[in-house]
Amino acid sequence: MIRSQFGFNERDDYISASILNYIVNDYNEEELRDLIKGRNVAIVGAGPELIKIDKIKEDVIIAADGATNYLVSIGLEPDVIVTDLDGIIVYPKNSIFVVLAHGDNINLLPKVKEMNKVIPTAQVLPFGRLKLYGGFTDGDRAVVLARYMGAKSIKLYAMDFESGIVGKFSKPYYNEDVPASMIKRKKLEIARMIIEKVLNHNV
Repeated sequence: MIRSQFGFNERDDYISASILNYIVNDYNEEELRDLIKGRNVAIVGAGPELIKIDKIKEDVIIAADGATNYLVSIGLEPDVIVTDLDGIIVYPKNSIFVVLAHGDNINLLPKVKEMNKVIPTAQVLPFGRLKLYGGFTDGDRAVVLARYMGAKSIKLYAMDFESGIVGKFSKPYYNEDVPASMIKRKKLEIARMIIEKVLNHNV
């Protein structure tokens, strides 16, 4: 449904997935499960409220893509980073990177060489080393991941679905918050619906 709505090319998704599967090293996802299972998890998005965060009390921090750049700048190194690579420009050495391959990020895949621990994921049927946990955008994929790995609780930070504003940390070339395009608004609405379904309450 999502692919048809946005015109994503399944063939390109497979090409990207094949490349990511080829360039990553083996990594045991059990470390990720052990880290999250039974813990209180904070999931941090790159919305406009991000700059108001100065501390997080939950046991585990999962950052959505570009939110990582801000968190690292204030001394909060995420335990897990869920990313399709278009927002992140820092690569904390101790973080676990859950990287998505899709048709539009083939040119960004070499970024994984900067990462120590990589779990490769795709939005096609998984093969090789690839995983498919579910979700669509970085933010809702982080929520799905936390639930899948058995988080005790999930708290959302800077996950803004309704303001129509995209936070400046969403992309490295943004200098300030920007209005969301119609495509971005549609993506955020899908993300909101997925998160509501996973958490079983309105967000």
